[in-house]
Amino acid sequence: MTTEVSSMATGLAGASVGRRTGQYLLAIDWLSEDADRVAPGELAARLGVSGASVTEMSSKLEDAGLVTVKKYTGVKLTDKGSEVARELAWRLCVVENFFEAELSADLDDEQSYEIGYTLPPEAIKRLRDLVDHPCIDRCPQTRQDYDGVASRSGFVRT
Repeated sequence: MTTEVSSMATGLAGASVGRRTGQYLLAIDWLSEDADRVAPGELAARLGVSGASVTEMSSKLEDAGLVTVKKYTGVKLTDKGSEVARELAWRLCVVENFFEAELSADLDDEQSYEIGYTLPPEAIKRLRDLVDHPCIDRCPQTRQDYDGVASRSGFVRT
């Protein structure tokens, strides 16, 4: 099995994340709104995985500099991890807004994430331009906030 997380020397965050890794980062980001750290059990429940899977991925994310791990208390995103999670959340929001506003179709988080993850940055920007209202709820970024995110974060799909 290949590791999904690797560090690269590109951009500010310089992160290359796989699909599943991105899902972990988003879950940690969303769950940490109410607490400094996310407990392993809470993360496992959110993602529908075992505690052992959370422990293994947490270690990989820590090695990549995307989270810090404190035994028994949980994980916390680093600045680099937060930036990657922020871009992924923004992509998800753009896709949800586009499908709802332009196609009257409601996508669940998994569908929105898969589409947002797969599309290249230029396609996400074009979708955002077609839906001229901010992403609310999880990601209150404006279009000006995003204009440089892909280049600053160095986010690369793997």
